[in-house]
Amino acid sequence: MAELRSFVFAVSFIVLFGALLSSVPVDYQGQGTPNDPIITPIDPNLLTDFSDSEPWNTTDFVPFFGPIEIYEYELNSREWISVTNGSYFDLSSKIYWLGIWLGQLDTVRFKNLQGVDRSLSITFDEMEADSEDGVARYTLVFADSGNSAGGFIFYWNETLYSDPSDAWDNDVLYFLHGVGISTDANIVNLLLSLLFLQLPQVPFLISVLLATTVWSMIIYLLWFIIISMVPFLGGA
Repeated sequence: MAELRSFVFAVSFIVLFGALLSSVPVDYQGQGTPNDPIITPIDPNLLTDFSDSEPWNTTDFVPFFGPIEIYEYELNSREWISVTNGSYFDLSSKIYWLGIWLGQLDTVRFKNLQGVDRSLSITFDEMEADSEDGVARYTLVFADSGNSAGGFIFYWNETLYSDPSDAWDNDVLYFLHGVGISTDANIVNLLLSLLFLQLPQVPFLISVLLATTVWSMIIYLLWFIIISMVPFLGGA
């Protein structure tokens, strides 16, 4: 009976603590809140769990022809070209024949997290519509074959810049193309995020319910181990 009372107390404490935590005003939740005027650019490692990725920003584009600018890079054994004219962005992979590139490109399509196909180009308006907290995420598929081309992220400091076009004009719009899924401590990171109620893109109350279940099991197992190893505690 004592074990059951302890278990009920632990669960009740977790729920109450979570409810109180959710009531704390944003301004009192520490550094990096939306009202903080000094926020550093987002670290791409905090945005993705790709096994390999290529980050760049507006200053990495170089003039190509007229208003067209490009950025070239290697990723996942392919050579890629990001193209922009300052209002839209394309992404393609070079196609080689017998080791020679004749100018042919395998373009990709952008699909947002809701599955909406943004076609072969992304505009500032689409980017802003698909963004959350200054981060717009997409899955990529090759236009011809439909095969996966990885994932893509546009991000900017929305505290300092009202929209992606404003960030672009100030040379602080960031890009990240990623492929694969990182296996480095993903499960550990997810569990820690769950235990501390910091699951990304998960409503707080849902995180509380999930964390309550996990913490309850942990507390119950610890209590069971203690009373099993120390007999006199079981008789208390």
